[in-house]
Amino acid sequence: MPSTSVVVLVSLTYLAALFLIAHLADRVKRGFFARLLNSPITYTLSIAVYCTSWTFYGAVGTAAGSGLAYTAIYLGPTLVFIGWWFLLRKMVTISRQQRITSIADFLSSRYGKSAGIAALVTVIAIFSLTPYIALQLRAIAGSFSVITPSSSLGRIWPLSDTGLVVAGILAAFTILFGTRHLTADERHQGIVAAIAVESLVKLIALGAVGMFVVFSLWGGPGAMFAAIAENPDMQKIASLENVRADRWITLLFLSGVAVLCLPRQFQVTVVENQQTGHLRTASWLFPLYLLLISVFVVPIAVSGLAFSSTDAGADADFFVLTVPLEQGQGALALLAFVGGLSSATSMVIVSTLVLAIMISNHLVMPLLLRFNMLSSPQNTGGGSGPGNTLRGPLLLIRRVSVLVTISLGYIYYSFSPDNGKLASIGLIAFVGVAQFLPALLGGLFWKGGTRFGAQMGLSLGFLVWLFLLVVPSIDIGGPWAALGGSVRTLLNTFEQDPLALVTLLSLALNTLAFIIGSIVSR
Repeated sequence: MPSTSVVVLVSLTYLAALFLIAHLADRVKRGFFARLLNSPITYTLSIAVYCTSWTFYGAVGTAAGSGLAYTAIYLGPTLVFIGWWFLLRKMVTISRQQRITSIADFLSSRYGKSAGIAALVTVIAIFSLTPYIALQLRAIAGSFSVITPSSSLGRIWPLSDTGLVVAGILAAFTILFGTRHLTADERHQGIVAAIAVESLVKLIALGAVGMFVVFSLWGGPGAMFAAIAENPDMQKIASLENVRADRWITLLFLSGVAVLCLPRQFQVTVVENQQTGHLRTASWLFPLYLLLISVFVVPIAVSGLAFSSTDAGADADFFVLTVPLEQGQGALALLAFVGGLSSATSMVIVSTLVLAIMISNHLVMPLLLRFNMLSSPQNTGGGSGPGNTLRGPLLLIRRVSVLVTISLGYIYYSFSPDNGKLASIGLIAFVGVAQFLPALLGGLFWKGGTRFGAQMGLSLGFLVWLFLLVVPSIDIGGPWAALGGSVRTLLNTFEQDPLALVTLLSLALNTLAFIIGSIVSR
């Protein structure tokens, strides 16, 4: 088993390497590496930021408890990218023509550049991504405790809190390489390069663990499949036997929507797109990536059930680590830990960067300009005009926004129940960003959609999601705990899966309010 000092050293070295990659990529302007950075391969690998710690760890945990339910998380995005010509191409084309900088900017542009819609989308994004950022912090902290159970860091505060340390490091990374300069198109070549490298690392790490369990533990696929055929518990992992149809369909729908509506996915897929033609490569390469990263999920879950001495119900999320550890493969477990670290850090970096852009552009700056709280434009030596005068305040706002969003994620991580599965936390975020869908599709395909209708739909869907999913997921005791318990009891009175019920209810009310609001307004 790796020592605590080795794990910490490897983690810091890896994160420092990402700093270096981002720094060098920002400086590359021509030559082979410039072409590589602007290639469809790098573009596709950056889209793989979709695969967070939820898919790296949580997919195995989901398979161990619910069989092939996890496949929906990969099939949804696959279907969206295979059909890229229908929706993604239109989104990218419009965004390039209108110099769109975020999903909030995109939705507001579809409804007369509405500042109100942009602000509302930003608020919903903050609430939606807070649980998702917390998920990444929990995954890193949990994996660290698994791989270093005898950690001595608890003697040194704040190193006793792994989530806090990671949050601080990722905030520093995002501030250094995401808020160094301002550009009209809000592209970040250095961040994209680092995310692409991380996508390769997590694929290699999960593949290495998968190859080990299949060919070393089982002696080959044939022996593994024979063992599955003889063991009823293993058969459940490799089947849809324990998966409700409404749950699986909901997962398929939400994952497809998420790859469109998650602010970080919009950033890497739409804003960072250099050429519309890169989508053509991504339409087959990204589904291939999803296939490769998911192919060993069942073998690892089955191996955890067969070879791990830990409680599968409690620790299945971390079978990727515990199986190699219990077989004396410390180096492999360390590689898996780095893969999980890659999965979590890439998501947090891009998400906090995008939220910082949205907060500064659509919440803070409009208020400062409206109440004349900024100095009037003047020549400061490096250029002239409002853009030059506002550069300093805007960068400061974005840096503070990064700290605020990561802090919110840490607070949610601290107060959400510790027994929550990674997948369940991620799904809360998916339902939240799914509230953008009616306004998104309406803005693209329905000329009758209006600003008032979009605001009504977004607001109602957001409130339903907030009350029925977010409130029960936070445990701060007192009246709040009683309210959360009451909501959970209410949802359990229905025969439907609670996630499917809330998804259907929130989006139905959202869509209905959008249509009615558009009909009654101009």
